[in-house]
Amino acid sequence: MDIYERFKTLNSRLIRGENIPFSEGIKGLSHPSGTNRDKPLAYPAIAIYAGQGASHSWLWFVDLFDRMGLYDLCFLTDTTLKENGLRGIDVLAMSGGDTFAIAEGLGKSGAREIERFIRSGGLYMGSCAGAYLPLNSSKPFLNLFNYVPAKITNLTRSLPTALRLKEKFCTSYGCSFIFHPVRETVELKTNGFAPFGKPKTLLAPLYGGPPMILSDPAAVLARYTGFTDHTLFLVDRKLAEETVLGTAAVIRKKMGAGHFHLYGPHFEHPRFPTANHLMAAAMYWDLRRGNPPCPRTDALQGDAFLSKKSAKHFIRAVKREISNARIVAAGLEMQPVQWTIGNKVYDPGKIRVFLEAIWSRLGVLEKAPRLCIQPGQDGATMRHTASLTSLVRATKRDSDQGRNTPDLARTLFSELSHSSMLFLDIYFRTQAYHFGGIHEA
Repeated sequence: MDIYERFKTLNSRLIRGENIPFSEGIKGLSHPSGTNRDKPLAYPAIAIYAGQGASHSWLWFVDLFDRMGLYDLCFLTDTTLKENGLRGIDVLAMSGGDTFAIAEGLGKSGAREIERFIRSGGLYMGSCAGAYLPLNSSKPFLNLFNYVPAKITNLTRSLPTALRLKEKFCTSYGCSFIFHPVRETVELKTNGFAPFGKPKTLLAPLYGGPPMILSDPAAVLARYTGFTDHTLFLVDRKLAEETVLGTAAVIRKKMGAGHFHLYGPHFEHPRFPTANHLMAAAMYWDLRRGNPPCPRTDALQGDAFLSKKSAKHFIRAVKREISNARIVAAGLEMQPVQWTIGNKVYDPGKIRVFLEAIWSRLGVLEKAPRLCIQPGQDGATMRHTASLTSLVRATKRDSDQGRNTPDLARTLFSELSHSSMLFLDIYFRTQAYHFGGIHEA
């Protein structure tokens, strides 16, 4: 049984209300010492941020939680997070993207909501841009989130020469620059602190995440220790080594009754099971105590269920639109086009990441005995996927005619995110309802 099936089995027990201590439930790790070893595990309510500034990588958190049977899941935009979106939530997952845009979108009220959430016992899991966000900064909007007193080593006033990927190499930071020395797979080593257990060497992908320095060594869970045959050097190797190696890759910092878990590399990436395992174990270790099993399944009274006929119509309509969009997007990937949105550069391949997140789950909903939705959610999803297909076609038409329209691309990626959130909310509501055999079909 692989780690994902083991976690799914564990969660099917937790959702039934079984009392399982950490040391029994989280298998396959050298268990760290500490009182949390005996803490009963809980089935967490998780929110994934997919609002302003978020890139496609929030879908990696979706894949991770889905594979592990963590279905008590919702999606927050900058607006919904500020409007009490974190109430009833145990974990906030914040992945990659444009840190500046995330900070601006959340603003003072979003920063206040996140601080209240953490201090009351919540857990913040941030990777890449999500790791940068809570670090100390003097820049506007970022300075609203000064929660973790760590510094980054990839900040410079004198920009080094970029060897490749100049469009992804750096970001302006006032009069300075944040530069990214390497991309792709790097080597890490854990420090032996809870919740990671005994020292372990592992691999994870780095796509612009921070190399960090923190004065408290006990808060550093893992460090960058080496490069691999798959590491892509964007600067001279010696400079990359000086900037990255030996710095903190993963930080665990307490604030009030809660914690920040900050990951420079993408531990949630679906192709890195050891990193996935460590990230999930750390999440369970720092979950607030005493939360009831599966709050979502206890709160479905306001939801609706589609009739078999309506469910069939819904799935067929969404499948038609996503199928058409996938075909057009595949053709667009043959074009030498990119779009700059904020501080991030997007290529056509990112379009299909969103489309596949929907397409790969349609078969699961086809087999589900009942589809669980919020009233009107099926109609909204069908309208948005139809709009999405039209936008992909318009983008392909512009590209074929040699035009590069940033406004159209911005609208397209916004619609990709919105359509994905609508569909995935239905998917996770349905999975949560049926998971563990709690509800009769």
